[in-house]
Amino acid sequence: MELEFIARNTELTPQQRALAQKKFNRLAKYFNAVQEARLTVAQEKHRISVEAYIRGKDFEVEASSETPEWTTSLQELVGKLEQQARRMKQKLTSRKRPRAKEGSWQVEVVEPESVRRGTPEVVETRHVPVVPMTVEEAALQLDSSKEDFIVFREAASDRVSVLYRRRDRTYGLVTPDF
Repeated sequence: MELEFIARNTELTPQQRALAQKKFNRLAKYFNAVQEARLTVAQEKHRISVEAYIRGKDFEVEASSETPEWTTSLQELVGKLEQQARRMKQKLTSRKRPRAKEGSWQVEVVEPESVRRGTPEVVETRHVPVVPMTVEEAALQLDSSKEDFIVFREAASDRVSVLYRRRDRTYGLVTPDF
């Protein structure tokens, strides 16, 4: 994170700049791309005021702190910024859920006697949601439900698969090749 320093009525030493850069690097994990980062330090009599502004691709945060010592002000400031950034990142991730990955398939139940006669007849039609999960999660969900099969999207490979319960109470997995 490229940090811009502004000092008013005081001079920042290279050690202070390095410490500020180190503290601000902790905040980089909350931002996708930092477009602007600014740290303003001002000294008024016996108080040191530190203000910061960070603008990223998705959101911006700003905070200020004022104490008699520079390091204490910086630590308080970074704590406030981290709390704001964590809150904003949580809002973004809770809002941005991939809805397009979850679809549904139409399942038709065919009467067995009509298949033997050569003309299949649909008895029941329903839509089954296709949810991303692992094979183990699908097996656990199938085990706890009364259904005979579950259609899911494999989380690792993003392929649609069907896990079904066999007559001998074991499971079978159908993975189509496209």
